[in-house]
Parts: sequence; C-alpha cells; structure tokens
Amino acid sequence: MSFFSETITTQVKIPPSHLDEIESKFNQINVSRKSIVVQSGEIANKLALIESGYLRMYHIDISGKETTTWIGGSGKFITSISSFIERKASYWTIEAITDSKLHVIGIDSHSKLCHKFRKWLDFENLLLAKMLSAIEYRTFELMSMKSEERFRVFFQKNSNLFLHVPAKYIASMLGFSEETLSRLKKNTPLIS
Repeated sequence: MSFFSETITTQVKIPPSHLDEIESKFNQINVSRKSIVVQSGEIANKLALIESGYLRMYHIDISGKETTTWIGGSGKFITSISSFIERKASYWTIEAITDSKLHVIGIDSHSKLCHKFRKWLDFENLLLAKMLSAIEYRTFELMSMKSEERFRVFFQKNSNLFLHVPAKYIASMLGFSEETLSRLKKNTPLIS
C-alpha cells in the first residue's frame, strides 16, 4: 500500500478502487528547502499531503515581523484553508523548511472527487474538523497555559520537530523568543 493510501485509510475507509482513482488525481512533487508552496496575497489552488520533510505556514505583518503559525511534517495536509475553500487571497505563506516530498491536488480535481465519492467528502469534513479542533486547542493553550506548560505539552506531542526544524520557527509558533525557548528546553522537565 502506498504512503498516500495508508495515510487516507487510517482516517476513513475508502474502497480500494475509489482510493486508486483518488490517488491518481494527486501529483507527487519534490520541493526544495525555502520553496514557496503558497504565497500570501494569492489564491491557494492546491492541497498538499506531506510525505516527507517539513513545511511551515507564516505571516509577515506590516512592521516586518514574521510569525510562524503552523509547522507540518509527514502525514499532514497543508494549504491556506480559507483561501482554498473560499477562493480568496491567502493570509499565509507556506514554505518548505526542508527538502520535501508532497502529494498535491488542485482545487478543481478536489471538488470533482468530493462530488463523485461520498467518502472523499467525509475525509475532507474530517480534515476540516481536525483543523478547527487544533485552532480551538491552540487558542486554549495561549489563553490558559503558562509558557512552561505550553512548551512541555508541545514538546511531548512534537519532539521530532526539534530535530529537523530551526528553533526560531518553533519559538515563533509558540509565541516565544528564541532565548525563552532555549531557557525552557533547559529548565522544563519534559516528562510529567
């Protein structure tokens, strides 16, 4: 079974013949480190499944401050969801942090699959629900957890990121300076 098929079938049971057709609509591409997959201000026309490597979603405000909002690795889907669904300019830039292998589908092919296969629509709904849940939890973390607890929870769930992703991106995503992240790595017991 391919990486694509395994990733999908762990979420939703799709008949093999349907899964083969769905997978055929995705193009496998390799992107180099620092490549831009989605540019802020443009419409996101593609949805990508990350097979290998790491991508980040970030924004640069009017003062030039860059804030990373999400980092994804193998098995995660990534796009600027509001741009992809609502066909409006993306708030975010999505960039490859490392050389990465992606499975990419365009909006038109994705829409056709949603109309043709109920299970693919179910999968899309599951992805959207998971994204909403992640945003809700991130809001909860920022509002109710002290920095040490936020760091410990994040590290326990994402320890692999610390091996492959520059600390400045992780710090930005957590709302810390690099110095605070370094201090927390040294001083926070990682196993509760």
